[in-house]
Amino acid sequence: MRAFDQRTTGAREADSLRTLSALRERPDATDAFLDTVLDAEVPPFPLKVQLQTYTRCNAACEMCPYPGVTAEPGFVHERMSEAMFDRILGELAGRGVERLSPFLMNEPLLDKRLPDWIARARAALPSTKIGLFSNGAALTPDLARRLADAGLDELCVSVHGFERTTYERVMGGLSFERVLGNLRAVVPAHARGELGRLHLQIVTGDVPEVVATLPHMPSELGPYVLLKGFSNERTVAEVTQGLGSSRHKPRPRRPLCQRPFVKLYVMHDGECVLCNCDWRRRVSLGRIGERTVEQIWQGARYRAVRRAHLRDDFGAGSICAGCDYPWVVDDE
Repeated sequence: MRAFDQRTTGAREADSLRTLSALRERPDATDAFLDTVLDAEVPPFPLKVQLQTYTRCNAACEMCPYPGVTAEPGFVHERMSEAMFDRILGELAGRGVERLSPFLMNEPLLDKRLPDWIARARAALPSTKIGLFSNGAALTPDLARRLADAGLDELCVSVHGFERTTYERVMGGLSFERVLGNLRAVVPAHARGELGRLHLQIVTGDVPEVVATLPHMPSELGPYVLLKGFSNERTVAEVTQGLGSSRHKPRPRRPLCQRPFVKLYVMHDGECVLCNCDWRRRVSLGRIGERTVEQIWQGARYRAVRRAHLRDDFGAGSICAGCDYPWVVDDE
């Protein structure tokens, strides 16, 4: 497993997936047997929850479906309501959720409510790690301090390229100088201890055109940089591919994807989708408000998805059938 994914994988998740991966290899695995395995090994409540508070982003990155999907006729930008956010927090409280990620298919720092909402999440989920991924264009030392004071545990800033030409091509619409300037202000604040317990990480895609720029990386940023794999998310979302996915070794069989077994993905209106590749909401697993998080997680739709993953047998046109994320994550 790649270093970034190892850092975000807890012991319960690792143990569950290890057992599921071994049991799926049994040649006599009937549906009844797989259902027994799912009941025994899948956590009764999601270990990780990722949710979309706002639909906007300020970038048009080459590996992301956002610019293609949001430019299509009929797409309307929306925000999660305060009532929905509070309802979700109420349902997650006391259920052993290990990670909460209040970002999904968006740039989270464009949502001005975020510091307050993170503070509310911290109060409701005192032992849950709360983390964000951001492109850093809106990140200032003051905002970083507000997020840290609110209780944010992890802030990952995506920087895909350490020289202007590559960066501005891969992360379309963003200014390399602006983001670099933001980091040169926030990193020293973090080094001085001004961001408390907040873990700051700079995440860089491990594809050749991005990795080739690492020699240009400012030395003060080096200790914060970690490489992360890219999957073929654009292809899965049926958007013209820009930047290719990370190289990975061929396997005789698809590694087991951890997403449907440990993580819930919630859109701004409470609809739970398959994963962060399901930009077009092709697989709806239920809507919070109509059903509880627990009912959705333990429901028949999720069970069917998990059984398909254990069998590595997906229907024609399935999102999962064309996705290379399990190989990218599982590679070393």
